[in-house]
Amino acid sequence: MTKLTSSSITNQSRMKNWISLPVIVLFFVVFFFISSLRIKIIYTTTTITTTTASTIPSTGDEQVLLENKEAEPLAKHVTKPYPKPNSYPFTIVTASSANHLCSLENFLYSLYDLRSQFKPNEFPRIVVYNIGMNRTQLPILDQFVETGLVDDLVTFDYFKYPRFWDVAINAGEYAWKTGIVHEASEKYAENGILVWLDAGNIVTPEFIKSIPTVIRKGGGFWSPRSSKAMKDWTHPGMYEYFNADPKAYARNANCNGAAIGFDVSNKNVMKQLIEPWYQCGLDKNCIAPPGSSRENHRQDQAALTFLAYRAGFSCMKSPNYYKLQTHRDHSCRSELMALDLQEKLNHPSSIDYPKWYGSNTLQLYHHPEWRYPEDKVPEQLKRILNPPSTDQLVA
Repeated sequence: MTKLTSSSITNQSRMKNWISLPVIVLFFVVFFFISSLRIKIIYTTTTITTTTASTIPSTGDEQVLLENKEAEPLAKHVTKPYPKPNSYPFTIVTASSANHLCSLENFLYSLYDLRSQFKPNEFPRIVVYNIGMNRTQLPILDQFVETGLVDDLVTFDYFKYPRFWDVAINAGEYAWKTGIVHEASEKYAENGILVWLDAGNIVTPEFIKSIPTVIRKGGGFWSPRSSKAMKDWTHPGMYEYFNADPKAYARNANCNGAAIGFDVSNKNVMKQLIEPWYQCGLDKNCIAPPGSSRENHRQDQAALTFLAYRAGFSCMKSPNYYKLQTHRDHSCRSELMALDLQEKLNHPSSIDYPKWYGSNTLQLYHHPEWRYPEDKVPEQLKRILNPPSTDQLVA
């Protein structure tokens, strides 16, 4: 038998090392290539999806919208509309823009879950105002109506109101809320009680049963207290506007802009609260005085609180006292995903699309036509976006 020398063994080891080195290098090259390709695919897919959802482009607009239509989730309706009653005990009004669609959807499901505990004529009418959805989100709103989550869907007409009301810039100073309540007080006056609830709220059966009585016993107005006092969230400019002494109101608890109830059949409530609140909303110097911001002022809430105390009302008890939870926005997506796992979620849904960001809202502001279906863009908006040429004006 041939005996291997130490030198031959060393040569064999070197040979193996030389062979292994290219293999290792090749492995890392292949791994890097595959990883880069995967990242590129993910990045590209995410970019396309996000762009599609927010309809970002300006030149290739139509193409992206067409691609989005092809990628729309399949409709899946789980809930069913309840029979329409002849009358409603009261009306709940809320509103949402594109960045709060998830909160709105979760709020509507929390309401729908309560319907089985009431007779049709014991449950309130649910009205939703669309104050700035993207075109890709409109089928979700239609689904809410078709599946019985919403009774009335209203597209807010910004052309009737001041330009600063646009929710895409500084949240429209929340002035649009005064206009919605004013509109609703006229449109849904037959049952008297009108309740505004922010889309981030969660209600209970006890709240539904008791709130009309609470509002009537309160003289036609109700709102739980909010954080801090009027001195903290009311800008001096608002007191100047109303020619009022800030010291007389400083210690009063703030009313809660997320939950407000009115008896619109009460003439004093209309005269002392709803109408002056709306008039304040029309004037930026009132609802958002120069120098005011979210750091020192609460726009609609500040105006409402002032008017309520001036009229002799107060906001003393917490939302929990009325079996109401406010500002539950943050958990909406996880709660909707839980419903989906239980086969209790209708589609299309907000969770079928990428999360909405502030940059998307800004793009929507610069492309207001994206708020409407392609075939339903208002004529006045078309004229603004496509002004007549000089030749057409001369002709």
